[in-house]
Amino acid sequence: MRRLIISLCFVFSVLSMICSCGGASSSNKSGTDSIMFDSIKMDSTVFLTEDTAGPRCHISLCLTYAKGKNAEYINDSIIRSGVLCPDYFSITPQKISVPEAADSFMTRYLNDYKVDYGSLYKADKTHGSSYNCEYIVKTYVSQEAEDYYTYIANIYSYGGGAHGSSVIITKNIDKKSGKIVSLKDLFVPGYEIELNDLIVKNLCKTYNVKNLNELNEKSIFMGIDVYPSDNFIINDDGITFIYSPDEIAYHAAGEIRVDISNSELENLFKKK
Repeated sequence: MRRLIISLCFVFSVLSMICSCGGASSSNKSGTDSIMFDSIKMDSTVFLTEDTAGPRCHISLCLTYAKGKNAEYINDSIIRSGVLCPDYFSITPQKISVPEAADSFMTRYLNDYKVDYGSLYKADKTHGSSYNCEYIVKTYVSQEAEDYYTYIANIYSYGGGAHGSSVIITKNIDKKSGKIVSLKDLFVPGYEIELNDLIVKNLCKTYNVKNLNELNEKSIFMGIDVYPSDNFIINDDGITFIYSPDEIAYHAAGEIRVDISNSELENLFKKK
């Protein structure tokens, strides 16, 4: 059997620069806030054969990362948060910088593509376009609330099929401590039921329906339990929960956001 020749026609450009990867990054620094942000951009394409018109994998990473106080802790948490998937770094407790992680991830991702898709393409060359892959990550930092930064990652992946997959991941960072905060850090124990009711209430307003059953008829939370997304943005007026396309509704519904005001959440917040 003829051996598949995988070309190292490897278009690889790495740009390390101070840039905003898809949005506004913050570099403010004060007496109580010494967290700053920088970013790195990496872009690469690898082809399965010597024919550059054939199947290929393109990967583009634009990763924002923290500098200064608590930077090592923040960056390690971000790297392990699903921003880069597959999560190659979960198997080791060793901390790694974002530039190092980006370089390591890109190398392994492209190598895995050549191995996995190379054997498939060797067996079926009549559907070359089915073996095209793309993985794009754009991140930025926003400040919607006085006490928090929000790290936002927009991720697009395509591995064949009718359409790609878009996902958003958010992490809220306490400006003073550098800690990435979860809902459990914000709310009192047992918050889930009331918060779920607020999510349903506000979705009903958005879609002009009366109850969860009518939301189900629009494919929202159909066949699954209501839950608060782990991807949320803390702002001065409340919290915005973000559900990626295909997460709680059909693909055509797109990204779904639920805004809940501080006044609605007042009984759930922990007392400071």
